[in-house]
Amino acid sequence: MDGKKLKSSVGRMWSHYSFIFVMFIIMIVYAIAISANGNTFKWSHIAAILGSQNTCIVGTMALGMALVIITGQIDLSIGSSLVLTTSATIVAFNMTDSILVMVLVALLVVGACGLINGLLVGLAKMPPFIVTLGTMLIYRSLTLSVVRTIDSSISGSNSSQFAMLRQNSKYNFLRMQFGTGKLQLGGFSVPYITFVFLLMVILFVIISKKTKFGKSVYAVGSNEKSAHLSGINTTFVKIAVFVITGILVGVASILQACKIGNITPASSGQSYEMYAIAAVVLGGISMSGGRGKLLGVLFGALSYTTINFIIVSIPSLSVDIQDTFQGLVLIVVILIQTAGPVIKESIKTAKRRRLSLSEE
Repeated sequence: MDGKKLKSSVGRMWSHYSFIFVMFIIMIVYAIAISANGNTFKWSHIAAILGSQNTCIVGTMALGMALVIITGQIDLSIGSSLVLTTSATIVAFNMTDSILVMVLVALLVVGACGLINGLLVGLAKMPPFIVTLGTMLIYRSLTLSVVRTIDSSISGSNSSQFAMLRQNSKYNFLRMQFGTGKLQLGGFSVPYITFVFLLMVILFVIISKKTKFGKSVYAVGSNEKSAHLSGINTTFVKIAVFVITGILVGVASILQACKIGNITPASSGQSYEMYAIAAVVLGGISMSGGRGKLLGVLFGALSYTTINFIIVSIPSLSVDIQDTFQGLVLIVVILIQTAGPVIKESIKTAKRRRLSLSEE
C-alpha cells in the first residue's frame, strides 16, 4: 500500500472511529500517570474503570442522551430523574422485598418522567432546554420534600437519604452478589453491572443501525423538515427518544441502588447530565444532531471515566480545581470535533482552486 492510500485509509478510520483512538490515547496517558506515581498499570485499573459509576450508570444514561442529541435536542433532567427514580425504586424494595416490583416501579416512574418531557417538547413544541431545565428542578425538589417527611422504616434511613433495608431477604443478592459482585474470567474479573451496560450498548447499537426507528432518529436530526416530508412522524420520534432516555435512566437507577445501596436527593446525581453529555461528545456524536455512532458512547464513557481517574491520580492537584481540567478536556474534544470538518472542507476547497487555476 502506497503512502497516499495509507493516508486515505487512516483518514477514513479517524473520521468513522475517532472515539476509539481518543480512548486509547487517554488510556495511555493514564498508564503513564500511574507509572509516574511509582505504581504498575494492571488489569485492576481497567476493571475499576469498567465498574465505575461514570462508566456503567452515567454511560447507560448517556445512551439515551445520545439519541436525544442525535435528534437535535437536549435533556438536562436525567440526573434529577435518576434521583427520583432510585428513591422510588428503593422505597418499593423496602416495602415489598421484591425484585420484580422494584424493576417495574423504576421503569414506570422514569417512563412517566420521560413521557412528560417528550410531550412538552414534541406536542407542545416547547424548547427542550427550557422543558428539561424545569423538570430537572421539579424532580429533585419532589424527592427532597418526600425524603424529609417519609417514615424511616420506608426510606431505610434516619438521615436525608433513601437506603435499601439490610434485613430484607433480597438485599444480599442485590447489593453483595450483583451490585458489587464480579464475574471471574480466567485471571480477570469484570463487575456484573458492566455487563448490563454492555448489553444496553449492544441493544441500542442494533436499534440505531438495523431498525426503521433508528434511521428515523438520524433523519430527524439531520433535517426535520425533509424527514417530515418523507413520511416520518417527527413528533412521535421526538417523544419516543425522551421516553427511551427515561427507560435507560430507570435501568441506571437499578444499577445505582444495587451498587451504592442508597441515594441522597440533595447531592446524588449532581451534574450527571453534564457527564452524560461529555461521554456523548467524547464518543464522537455531533452536538448539532444527525451524526454519530451509538457505539461511541461506550468508548466515550470509558474515556470520561479514565479522565477522572487521571485527575484523581495527580496528588498535587487540588479537589477544587479538578472540574477545571474536566471542562478543558471537554472543550478541546468539542473543538477537535467541530474544527476537523471545517479544516477538511477548507483543504478540499483549496485543492479545487489549485486545480481550476492549473487548468486555466
